[in-house]
Amino acid sequence: MSSTTTFVAGADEAGRGPVIGPLVMCLAICPKDIESDLKKIGVRDSKLLKPERREELAPEIRQMCEVHVAKITAKELNTLMKQRISLNAIEAMKLADLIKEIDPKKLEKIETIYLDSPDPDALKFSHRIKSYLSSSVKVEGKLHSSHKADVLFPICSAASVIAKTVRDAEIEKIKKEVGCDFGTGYSHDANTIACLEKY
Repeated sequence: MSSTTTFVAGADEAGRGPVIGPLVMCLAICPKDIESDLKKIGVRDSKLLKPERREELAPEIRQMCEVHVAKITAKELNTLMKQRISLNAIEAMKLADLIKEIDPKKLEKIETIYLDSPDPDALKFSHRIKSYLSSSVKVEGKLHSSHKADVLFPICSAASVIAKTVRDAEIEKIKKEVGCDFGTGYSHDANTIACLEKY
């Protein structure tokens, strides 16, 4: 990798608001000059891809990108929300933690960190993240929050795919532990409701 290489990063989540399973955050980083290659191999917002295709793409994404993942369990979410920390703030806090994992020298070379904002005012999400970072973590001018970033920016789409495949794997583990196929773990899923009623 050339010393003059610049990078882009993108973040997204999977598992926001389910009744079973974790919230998974992912931050992906790749050289700016290969971001368009993500689109060429078929990377899209995870919701627009079938599970089998996401599973095929995940290892390719991991080869092309540096990937940082945070899994927030239902127990941790409940604990934080009881402290009156909103779900949007929790996402910002965990993304700040992922940004802290980036090697400072690489962070310097990242031009933009694209964020899929859960806040109605997209810019507010960038401010939330900054509030959880110390002044030694240099992100000034790098954070770019927008709605539908997982559709607009290939690097966010890549993060979306990784977050979703990690969450799906966690869901399968929980199903084996409880011995019930509860589907997606969301309240709109009939299988989820049936399992909750049973247990």
